[in-house]
This record gives sequence, structure tokens and C-alpha cells, in this order.
Amino acid sequence: MGNAVKQFRLDGGAPLLADIDRQPPMAEASHHLALKLRLTSLALGCSTHKELCARFAAINRTTLFVPQNAYKWLSGKAMPRASSVYEDWVRVVDGALTAPFIASSSFQEFQDAICTRFVVPETALAMLRAEAGLPPGRDPIVAAPSSASSNAPQLGGHWLEGGYLAISPAWSRAAGGQLILGAVTIHPTAAQRLEISYSENLFNRQVLMSGQLLHDGRTAQGALTCSYTHRLFFMALNVPTPPASLIGGIFSGAAVHDPDARATACRILLLRAHGIQPEALLARAGYLGADGALVERELAALGYRDDAARTALGAGVVEFLTGLSSSGLCEARLNDLAPLEQLIERLTPSE
Repeated sequence: MGNAVKQFRLDGGAPLLADIDRQPPMAEASHHLALKLRLTSLALGCSTHKELCARFAAINRTTLFVPQNAYKWLSGKAMPRASSVYEDWVRVVDGALTAPFIASSSFQEFQDAICTRFVVPETALAMLRAEAGLPPGRDPIVAAPSSASSNAPQLGGHWLEGGYLAISPAWSRAAGGQLILGAVTIHPTAAQRLEISYSENLFNRQVLMSGQLLHDGRTAQGALTCSYTHRLFFMALNVPTPPASLIGGIFSGAAVHDPDARATACRILLLRAHGIQPEALLARAGYLGADGALVERELAALGYRDDAARTALGAGVVEFLTGLSSSGLCEARLNDLAPLEQLIERLTPSE
């Protein structure tokens, strides 16, 4: 029994004899696990095994998901014997599933759960399904009844969910050189998809826009419909690691209060709000001078700790939003966002 693979039940209890009898043969189980890992890699946008290993290492520096083990598991030659691998896997997919489910689910069950949270290319998915002996097209996902012993995946809240203060350069010519603050919420729909809502206060008029937020583990994009003009606005965001205190990206569309309806794009930052009600967050919407001290005051209102790093972060936010890229493009590079992410994590209050 020294080499036995640790069994899981979906309810977290000890495996029953009947459960063990229903387990697929070891070769088939190893094959399904390899396909589940490859699907995870696709969902996260990892193009190599090393990139997937890096995702595991980012959430646990002592993870057992290292290249030499990953090669065996991804090739279907072996299965993880330590439960910690499945626990790390849970965190890699944003806490959307449970370790017992990941360990014991079939490829079909795992695919259904992953594809409700991530966007996976259909062509690549069809190839994996063929290897699993399944037809190319996905079966419709049917919601299972709620039960402690249900075989349905235990979907948790996505770590991008929450309220944020959005800061970006003002588009209005009348407010040129200033910043504009808005309120953003990211929340799940009844279909377990993410939706993003963005509200601005433009010259005492509340302008709300919302739409579905699609993400692949690296980036998130949303086409938002404005309730005032019925025009589309687009957000392209870089997805950070948990707890996602700062999200940076590009916001684009046509300026609202503009006779020419200029096509405009700018950088935008979303700063997570801690312990602030949506109404209070919305009340902060409006114009703000492009001054680091004023941004620091907003950081204090969002619940970030009083520290010298908060002053540096305020100045860094202004520099990021008003700086120009050497490429001549309107872009939000990871290298530019990294220093801000490091500062804000130091200031994030303990939950």
C-alpha cells in the first residue's frame, strides 16, 4: 500500500469501497489527469510545460509541480501521490474547484467545470476531447441539484470579483490634464460568467456601462454598452495574480461629451476597495488633479495602510497613467505595472 494513490471523495470524506470500485483503471486515470493538466494549461494561456510549472510555483514556492514531475504527469505516465499537488491546482485555477473534484473527476466533468470559468479555444478543446474518446462538440452543461454529496464541481467566487476605484486620464477637453475616477464592480452572473460594470460622473451626470468580462488567465476583455449613449466601450486588462489589488490595462471608445465623438484610448488602473460599500465608492467618482498626493488620499479612503509606500504608489499611479510609451502605442506593459503591484501588495490590509 506504500505506493497507493491517495483517493478523494467529492464531499471530502474517506473513500468508500464502492467509490474505489468505480475508479477507472490506473492507466485510464493517468491519461485523464494528463488531459486535465493540458486543458488547464490551455485555459491559463500557457504555451509550454515550464510556463505551467511557473504558475504553480507562483502560488507555492515549494510545490511538487516541478518540471521533472510535470513531464511524467502531462505524458500520462504517472499521477501525483501528494494531495498538496491538487491543492496547488485549486489555487492555480483561481479557487474555482475543489481538490477532491480535480483529483477524481473525469475529463468530461473537469472540462465542463473549467469552461464555465475560462475561455478555451474550441479547436484545441476538440483535440483533447478526441484523445479522451469523446465527440468533438461539447455537451450542454446541466446544473446539478445542490447537495453535499453532489458530483457537481464546487464553484467558488472568482478572485477578480469585487469593487474597484478606476483611475484614468480624463477624455473631456474641458478637463484636459486631469484624471477621472470611476466605480467598477466585477461580479458573476446567474450563468456563472463574469460581468463588469463601470460608472463615471461626467459633469454631474452618472454614466453607467456594463458587459461580459472574458478572461483566459492572462488577460481579460470586456465590451461595455453605455446606458447613456448606447455606444460600446472596450476594456483590455492584464490579469494579475491573487488577490488582484491592482488591475491595469487600456480603456477605449468614443468621448461622450465631445462634438466630434473622438475615438480615444488611454491607460486605466483598477484599485481594489477594501471595506467600502458600493454607494461610498460611487460617491468618489469625478475628476481629480493629476497629483500623487491626491491619489494617495484616494488610496487611504480605499483602506490601504498608511506607509511611505503609499506616497510612492500615489506618484507611481500618476506617472503610469500620464506617461507615454516609447513604442508610440497606447499600451499597458507588464513591466510598467509590476512596480505598482509590488507597492500595493505591501499596503493591502489584512482581511
